[in-house]
Amino acid sequence: VADLAAAGAPALGLGTRGHRATLRDTDVGAAERAVAAAIDHGCALVECAPGWGESERIVGAAVRALRARDRVVVATRFDGRRGWPPPVGAVAAALEASLRATKLEALPLVWLEGWDDDWLEAPHWAELRGLLDGRVRAGDLRAWGVGVDDPAMATRVAETGAAAIATRWSLFDRRADAALLPAALTAKLPVIARAPLAEGALGGELVPTAGWRPGDERAAWGPRLAAIVPDLAALAAFTREVPPAAASTAAGRQRLDGLRRHPEVV
Repeated sequence: VADLAAAGAPALGLGTRGHRATLRDTDVGAAERAVAAAIDHGCALVECAPGWGESERIVGAAVRALRARDRVVVATRFDGRRGWPPPVGAVAAALEASLRATKLEALPLVWLEGWDDDWLEAPHWAELRGLLDGRVRAGDLRAWGVGVDDPAMATRVAETGAAAIATRWSLFDRRADAALLPAALTAKLPVIARAPLAEGALGGELVPTAGWRPGDERAAWGPRLAAIVPDLAALAAFTREVPPAAASTAAGRQRLDGLRRHPEVV
């Protein structure tokens, strides 16, 4: 990632988490076209995962078809759990499965998800790190990093040996600012900001009353979306058009009315 950025590649990535089974409106053909379009438009990082539908196959196929191995970092992941790193054998098996799914000669980047600093004290952490470093030396893994769910539990990132860090960061989630980002800066580790648009909420199109198919996880997003409507309304001061969600609640309409009366106050 750092090498691509240094070469002038856009600091922009695409996540394919929307292709998972709990989102009922996704379409394989649409996903394939979206990934190809993102790569064609200069997207330098595409994330996928074994648990996100056919994302590994789709991303691998797009990279191969567009001959984009040298300009796109494909990042897949293996989920651990808080306080305890995943078993070494399970990670080894997951690496092989991802190589088969993507049909790439080497995985550019693999995330170990769920990192917290307690992993460093686990008895098999050294063995797990040795496995990953060994695969990097062998050539079928280019780099590995850690995915952080709770930035407060990840202040010892310099000790991980990871090549990069990924964590959620957006205008509505700045938890990483307190300790994780300064620690990464000190260690000169690149950081991938996940969900920079708050899973689409900052796009301004998703309203709290949106209807979803049965079983779609977004059906439970109503309260979360309603909570950020006033902030979306405040951001409307910087947009040409008012996002639909900004006026979707009484609190949002009140904020918009205040902006119309006093545009100098955001």
